[in-house]
Amino acid sequence: MKIRKAIIIDSSAIQILLAQLGYPDITLADAERNIANHQKDGYMCLVAEMDNHVVGFISLHCFDLLHWKEKIGRISSFCIADGYRSKGIGRELLRAGEEWLAGNGCAKIEVTSNERRTRAHQFYLNLGYVEDSRRFVKYRKTKE
Repeated sequence: MKIRKAIIIDSSAIQILLAQLGYPDITLADAERNIANHQKDGYMCLVAEMDNHVVGFISLHCFDLLHWKEKIGRISSFCIADGYRSKGIGRELLRAGEEWLAGNGCAKIEVTSNERRTRAHQFYLNLGYVEDSRRFVKYRKTKE
């Protein structure tokens, strides 16, 4: 397995993985734009590749909070392809993401996970993450 920085040519594989994650409305153009956005400072998207096929990705970013002294790292999305889960790929991809965040000065890493993803919750708990806050969201209508 090889872990590397995502590039635009990975867009179709990432689009498929995002659909598996529960986001089937993300278009190829959306995936391309989002990968391009993750080339900016403070952002990263890594992929796990096996036999020249992308089988997982993790997207990351660093930011500052007014009430926290050090940078915060966020795992904004993370998916391993069906058929490749529970094989250690996620653990290695997460480790690489954590290393990138630490290398960018992040002292805390946070990740959100949908209530229904109980296997993902156990994955994070097994790797030393703790549940420490609640997340509230408010959606606004966007122009179509």
